[in-house]
Amino acid sequence: MARNGQHGEAGPKVLVFACRWCAGIGADGAGRQRLPLPAGFRLISVECVSRIDPDTVLKAFSQGLDGVAVLGCHLDGCRYNRANHVTAKRMAMLSTILESVGIGSDRLLTSFGTAHEGYQFAGLMRRFAQRLQAMPPMGDRERDMGLVSERRVEDA
Repeated sequence: MARNGQHGEAGPKVLVFACRWCAGIGADGAGRQRLPLPAGFRLISVECVSRIDPDTVLKAFSQGLDGVAVLGCHLDGCRYNRANHVTAKRMAMLSTILESVGIGSDRLLTSFGTAHEGYQFAGLMRRFAQRLQAMPPMGDRERDMGLVSERRVEDA
């Protein structure tokens, strides 16, 4: 397991896409109840997670984020018919891509209908943060894979 502080004071940097009808309500509830949440998380509320394109997730990782969470409604409870079924398929495909390019599918959390209550949302985020804490930060990983070049002052 990684040492505490490996990701800095705020912990892993995570972008959360939350359906406003489910996980968004859970996030609001967690905030109102003042439940402990990881500091490095940033939430973007979306009308439906079917709007999240795999390219958006890949861009987040390319910018050094340690994890991305896509949190939608129950698979058969989507306000937009079966739109989140499409998202489930997209994210499964994206998980395979993340494995093949060396990022790892564990850095992507996809969950449907498990975070509509504040305590559920907070628990899900804490567990995801613990999982990411055990991994090297993405900035280190990109450097190790040769994706980011380090320029020394002498080279400039």
